[in-house]
Amino acid sequence: MRYLQRNGLFLILISAAGYSFFPIFTKLIYDNGINNPLDVLAWRFLLAAPLTWAFMFLRTYRSSKAVRTPLPLRPLLAMGLLFGFVAMMAFLALRQLPVSLYTVLIYTYPAMVALGSVVLGERLSLLGWLALGLTLIGVVLTVPNIFNGFTGVNPLGIILVLLNAASYATYILASNRILRGQDNLMGASAWSISGSLVFVIVMLIVRGISGDRLAMPENATAVGGLIGLVVISTVIPIFTFYIGMQYLGAARAAIVSMIEPVLTLGWAFLLQGETLTAIQVAGAGCILVSVLLLQLRGDDRKQIPTWQNQPQAGEYREANS
Repeated sequence: MRYLQRNGLFLILISAAGYSFFPIFTKLIYDNGINNPLDVLAWRFLLAAPLTWAFMFLRTYRSSKAVRTPLPLRPLLAMGLLFGFVAMMAFLALRQLPVSLYTVLIYTYPAMVALGSVVLGERLSLLGWLALGLTLIGVVLTVPNIFNGFTGVNPLGIILVLLNAASYATYILASNRILRGQDNLMGASAWSISGSLVFVIVMLIVRGISGDRLAMPENATAVGGLIGLVVISTVIPIFTFYIGMQYLGAARAAIVSMIEPVLTLGWAFLLQGETLTAIQVAGAGCILVSVLLLQLRGDDRKQIPTWQNQPQAGEYREANS
């Protein structure tokens, strides 16, 4: 058992590390010729969807475990369509904001999930309300000069990242209901990413009618950024997270995943040369503590099926994250 838990911990750390590079790869692509966020979105799902199915079939072929519950395919495809919108908001926000600020603000989504649960009739514990308060304080401290017209930061970027967080929270709440009791989460992920692919195909058709074509990568760096975004920050994290979660449990996996935003902020400092002011660091700390408090609530529910242990840490568990 200890061996399996160690393997689970290792896999969750791989997943968190992969997801942590998502904003870095996105900025790399932007800096090397593909400037339209919709082009990056299209390439991501055009490449990630077939790879996800290939990994899923390989995993299924090598596994002797029987799947007992049939998947709700239409709701999963609808979830994928919603996630296509979630990912589009992420790419649009990253076009306007530095990686560090985006990373801090996107982590308001667990608090939004908790608030959404209250709206849907669930009770929120004292820790939950404390986490919501810390999130609000963290946003106020993190956004530079929030009371002075957003001096030094693009207000559109702030709106987009908060819309990104809100749409992702909606996605989590919906998936929590749709996947309740399911035991084939990797298969569900493959069908969901197929819905995101449909979103991209429809978008490409509409753009084609208007005469706007999909941009091609112009150099090896852009190609490398796309490969990293698809393989390192999409496909590999999806499967390592789900496999690791089977060994470690959903609550512990979510808490371990909290290393993800810390890693992203580290990459932004080391690779992008970005820094946060002291007051922004304090705001980031408030948001990260609020997420940790919400994850600790899951410890009381370790026996609840995986997808009921929400919100889970980590940016994009399907397809971002």
